[in-house]
Amino acid sequence: MVLKELFGLITGVLISSVVAAQNTVSQKIKTYNKIGNLKVDTSFNKTYLKDFMVPYQEFADLHNCKIKVKSKNIKTTMAARPNFLSLLLGKNNRRYIIVVNKKETFEGVHLKDVPSDARIGLFAHELMHIRDYESRKVTGVMERGVQYLSQKGKKQVEHYTDSLTIAAGFGQYLYHWADYVLHDSDASDDYKQYKSQIYMTPISILTQIEESLLEY
Repeated sequence: MVLKELFGLITGVLISSVVAAQNTVSQKIKTYNKIGNLKVDTSFNKTYLKDFMVPYQEFADLHNCKIKVKSKNIKTTMAARPNFLSLLLGKNNRRYIIVVNKKETFEGVHLKDVPSDARIGLFAHELMHIRDYESRKVTGVMERGVQYLSQKGKKQVEHYTDSLTIAAGFGQYLYHWADYVLHDSDASDDYKQYKSQIYMTPISILTQIEESLLEY
């Protein structure tokens, strides 16, 4: 009788574990909306997808890239990065992650507060990071990671990415983003100073836009 009860107890625990695991998987599946190779978590899909698709639809070369947009606590508004393990599986198997900061106590710029035109500029910038990664071999991607270890290297990468954004036709949107961060956002003074040191300023963006127009 004791063995029978013990067997029943173990069986019940196993069944409960399987059901719980299935529910967890089901919840994860429901967390993301899939658009081709793009996976977007439901909160981003509901609030920001329309703006995100403005640059994404223009960058046809990125449509074959496996990109996931998700929320997480980070130290900036958004960040684009390759999945490290996927780099070892060959270029056709690379995966990229765009992370949106969800930390309520973040002293920088919260995406929910950003105007539409400025958001589009930010999204274009993050997608240009992925275009940059895609243009590089594994060693080149690693070099980018090393550059981020110093302020000088980080500035070089971000200025280059801003230049790519302007060249891709999203300079005005990028200007709106930079101008909002430095002049209209509620970010802390320290955060604004950091942004002005690492990224192109609104004036620099306008200057490069004008220079690119003169070339034509």
